[in-house]
Amino acid sequence: TSSSILKSLMIAKEELELHAIRTGHSHMYLCILKEQKLLDLVPVSGNTVVDVGQDEATACSLLKEMALKIHELVGARMHHLSVCQWEVKLKLVSDGPASGSWRVVTTNVTGHTCTVDIYREVEDTESQKLVYHSTALSSGPLHGVALNTSYQPLSVIDLKRCSARNNKTTYCYDFPLTFEAAVQKSWSNISSENNQCYVKATELVFAEKNGSWGTPIIAMQRAAGLNDIGMVAWILDMSTPEFPSGRQIIVIANDITFRAGSFGPREDAFFETVTNLACEKKLPLIYLAANSGARIGIADEVKSCFRVGWTDDSSPERGFGYIYMTDEDHDRISSSVIAHKMQLDSGEIRWVIDSVVGKEDGLGVENIHGSAAIASAYSRAYEETFTLTFVTGRTVGIGAYLARLGIRCIQRIDQPIILTGFSALNKLLGREVYSSHMQLGGPKIMATNGVVHLTVPDDLEGVSNILRWLSYVPANIGGPLPITKSLDPIDRPVAYIPENTCDPRAAISGIDDSQGKWLGGMFDKDSFVETFEGWAKTVVTGRAKLGGIPVGVIAVETQTMMQLVPADPGQPDSHERSVPRAGQVWFPDSATKTAQAMLDFNREGLPLFILANCRGFSGGQRDLFEGILQAGSTIVENLRTYNQPAFVYIPKAAELRGGAWVVIDSKINPDRIECYAERTAKGNVLEPQGLIEIKFRSEELKECMGRLDPDLIDLKARLQGANGSLSDGESLQKSIEARKKQLLPLYTQIAVRFAELHDTSLRMAAKGVIRKVVDWEDSRSFFYKRLRRRLSEDVLAKEIRGVIGEKFPHKSAIELIKKWYLASESAAAGSTDWDDDDAFVAWRENPENYKEYIKELRAQRVSQL
Repeated sequence: TSSSILKSLMIAKEELELHAIRTGHSHMYLCILKEQKLLDLVPVSGNTVVDVGQDEATACSLLKEMALKIHELVGARMHHLSVCQWEVKLKLVSDGPASGSWRVVTTNVTGHTCTVDIYREVEDTESQKLVYHSTALSSGPLHGVALNTSYQPLSVIDLKRCSARNNKTTYCYDFPLTFEAAVQKSWSNISSENNQCYVKATELVFAEKNGSWGTPIIAMQRAAGLNDIGMVAWILDMSTPEFPSGRQIIVIANDITFRAGSFGPREDAFFETVTNLACEKKLPLIYLAANSGARIGIADEVKSCFRVGWTDDSSPERGFGYIYMTDEDHDRISSSVIAHKMQLDSGEIRWVIDSVVGKEDGLGVENIHGSAAIASAYSRAYEETFTLTFVTGRTVGIGAYLARLGIRCIQRIDQPIILTGFSALNKLLGREVYSSHMQLGGPKIMATNGVVHLTVPDDLEGVSNILRWLSYVPANIGGPLPITKSLDPIDRPVAYIPENTCDPRAAISGIDDSQGKWLGGMFDKDSFVETFEGWAKTVVTGRAKLGGIPVGVIAVETQTMMQLVPADPGQPDSHERSVPRAGQVWFPDSATKTAQAMLDFNREGLPLFILANCRGFSGGQRDLFEGILQAGSTIVENLRTYNQPAFVYIPKAAELRGGAWVVIDSKINPDRIECYAERTAKGNVLEPQGLIEIKFRSEELKECMGRLDPDLIDLKARLQGANGSLSDGESLQKSIEARKKQLLPLYTQIAVRFAELHDTSLRMAAKGVIRKVVDWEDSRSFFYKRLRRRLSEDVLAKEIRGVIGEKFPHKSAIELIKKWYLASESAAAGSTDWDDDDAFVAWRENPENYKEYIKELRAQRVSQL
């Protein structure tokens, strides 16, 4: 069906009519005709029975449905063929006023945003011509235009859209429309009613026409395409399901149609100023990257007039000595060069060029100078606000560095992130080694080396993922988390039950069983968004929601994963290798991935959940060479500085041992980290088999046999009573050794079991290394209540520190809160009430319970000033 429609719609300069007809069964069909020949007959809505009706409103609704159906079928193909608008004429046969000729104009400038305008064909009484006439329900841009009016030539914006499309990206000024489509999509995912959905874009521009370094920026409304630099930015005010009343973000984008999106001094100055604004306002900063790196150029005014001082004027092939300008040209463009005067014997004056400066700013090293400034600014922005880069077009040089410096990165699967073009590398290597940019920096490289978090097929999916990522992030960095109502019941049990090993993704988000029934995991259904999926696959990282509360999640893969190491065409002896990576072990890359995820979550203000299931670190020679110690130490450092609630939970059928326990223990950050274990979880320094090799060796096993085995006890007694008989003693000794050999496998199992009894979660709780044993089925509801409690504590502690001062420790603030709570009427006597999470949350949510204490603290603060 879609191919037939496409074939029909693509016929250039030939009239094409789509007639809507009614059959005897009252079904509405699209009858596709070409030269009065039937090409196809397509139901508008499958088998849905529809009626044209008697009024224009019903007909209008039907035609819009038809247009959207066509867009769904062929819209993507149309965009690929650079068709952004198509028009169909229909004749509706009806007994009412809807009867007559109609025109449906569908516009799709981005490939993802569809606008439908519907017109009647009406005769204008004055001009006696048929014109487009908008219906009462919609007013289109062609209203009143004669049907035979020639189509307008491509506008400047259309030409720029074509240029951007030739570069396989979206024109930068169309991205606000893409954000609008993505916001509508996010609302439609949760509700059919999205009337409150909106996106308002206000462009940011230099306050002065020729603004550069130090020039402030202002917000203004202006038409698209009026930019005079290759960088544009907006403040987007948009309503999302998490912030229905609106949230703001700052978006900055390269204009690929302006000098190939290159970075010159003015672009660098603009980028730095916008970045500083995002940091100042604590707003998320989204960078849409499509560029060719730092700008390169030459002074054309010098190029067009320079002369060559030949060694022999009569024989240029013998070489030259210098490049110069005539006296006249030097007088005209002297500011473009640094030159010294030379007078020939003939009296001719020549200005020998020592350096070319150029009248235009942005020809060479000044661009690198500016690149350093924006690299510094964007790196700082990662620490001070939320930064995210979406690689929507090729990203080169400083653009690639920005993608990494902003840390969070989404890459389109058909766009590269590179430092140098492949042709330049080939020239450097002296042979044709690389064949494309994608070979150097496509997703097969960048999504597997830790640079790219997510990959997407197109710009709409990329923007949708930006919005989904933002759904876990506060409106202003440092503000409250965007908590939404969870559609997944809080008190449901965790239905996924690990058997021999714990599948990390099933434990997080659930899994479908063999009958197709969903078995829920710990976190809300469909809320988990995995990042770094292609990198260091033995660790799983991402963001999820627990009862509507955004959290960061780190889990450990239990299966052996294969790491693919690609061959480098630049090294003829290299070849592609698959390296196995054992599950439940931290390697240099997976430890780095864990530390990076912690850093990102902390910057975003997300509570942290670690589903710990790790036997230790890989400590081979190559691992130590590749930095396993450095990576493991970074985990400790990032946990030590974690400023949000953090939970370490050893789930069902999981274990945590040795160095893996050390780097995530609660002692690293006791004010923030709480450790828990499932009833069947295990933990110790070594595994039981390794422990008995040290602490329960064969001699000790034999002693245990001699103490417990009745036969051995009897044989030893008989040996002692042999009264020195040599033959009886030798016989009994052989019997004892044979018995020990027979029992050794059994007692080895007993020793392993005895060692396992040191690994239990009950012992962990008894020694105080975990707070509590939490059953797997109840973990979801338990951690939800505990998380709410911890967040409530943090909100009040933050208020207290805001009154007293940031130097007042978080721990002291919690102790003060505990004192207030236990002294309140809401808490009964006894210290155990402090552990009642629901009661504390209810107490904290009523400011009347502690407002007097806050007033007293403010008074003390004022008196100390």
